[in-house]
Amino acid sequence: MSQTLEPRILHGDNPFSVQPEHELLHAVRHDVTDWSETQFFQVWSPEAGVGLFIHIGRWPGDLDLWWGQVIAMLPDGTLLADRSWGRAVDDRGPATGNLRVECVEPLKRWRVTFDGAGEPTTREQMAKGPVGSSRAVAFRFAVELDAAAPVWDMHGALGFENLSWAAFHHTQGFRTTGTLSTEGGREWRLDGVGYRDHSSGPRNFADFGGLHFFVAVFPEVGRVSNGLVNWRRHGDVDHRVFSIQQDGRCEIGYDLRITGLEDLATHRPHDVVVELGGETPRRYTAEWLHGYTLSLLEPNLNVNGAAHDEEEDPLFVTQGAFRIVAEDGAEGWAVIERDYRRSMLPSVEMR
Repeated sequence: MSQTLEPRILHGDNPFSVQPEHELLHAVRHDVTDWSETQFFQVWSPEAGVGLFIHIGRWPGDLDLWWGQVIAMLPDGTLLADRSWGRAVDDRGPATGNLRVECVEPLKRWRVTFDGAGEPTTREQMAKGPVGSSRAVAFRFAVELDAAAPVWDMHGALGFENLSWAAFHHTQGFRTTGTLSTEGGREWRLDGVGYRDHSSGPRNFADFGGLHFFVAVFPEVGRVSNGLVNWRRHGDVDHRVFSIQQDGRCEIGYDLRITGLEDLATHRPHDVVVELGGETPRRYTAEWLHGYTLSLLEPNLNVNGAAHDEEEDPLFVTQGAFRIVAEDGAEGWAVIERDYRRSMLPSVEMR
């Protein structure tokens, strides 16, 4: 259902009145068909040219069992890809055998740690098929995330709940500190920016055609922007929404368009435009820096790499790190996600 809504402004250090307990793990709903819960993090160090992707969620066959995807983005353009399984030790966050996510202070601070190994790979290899179970390289990291803006509540911004893929969805931008190391003595600082989201509710992608999603942190000016566009299998847009948060002011708009995707192996085009309508139309320009490819299969099965043979028309996820410049010249760093059904590619037009 596409929305026609007027831009609006909220104020304060918690503009959506997010309850702190909603940051913790949610009570499992065995009575709700397709119910799930997921958390996502990305970390990027502009100085070191390294980053992390973390995606963790409940397994449909056992909702107390968590799967975890972890990918390290290294300076030479390669990736280390891991998938692991485990059970949370408390309600502060999910965990697997290798990975721990912890809400240190609701609405403000998070910690993510990992100690394991991943398969060395590239975007080109990920575009050909699943990765993560062949030769491996040991790596570990510990990263602290401190809020750069208040929590954004998608359903509060849209004015309704119960999308097909989440009844609850929060997003937030961060400043980060930490370290990443690999076997052989290589180590990098993770001082930079980070992003997270947290979703729960029925998660059904049967009619889901694709998604454009971004979160941008502009450290020097204290601004965080985020938004998404999603469409159905037949191409009709379901929702457009974005927010810009700075100095206690949250602008919400409903006219967002982002450059599409031409090639799964390279993530081209690498020059991406983000157009935000609203109170004052804005145009961000983004330059691709690093990235990875994933698959989202039914029912809520997440795979590192492009799983071409698992479904008739799989949903492919391309995501990564971008340098982004706002219309006023402010420089930031963003995660931009461009997801498409295989049958829809290439699709370079803005959506």
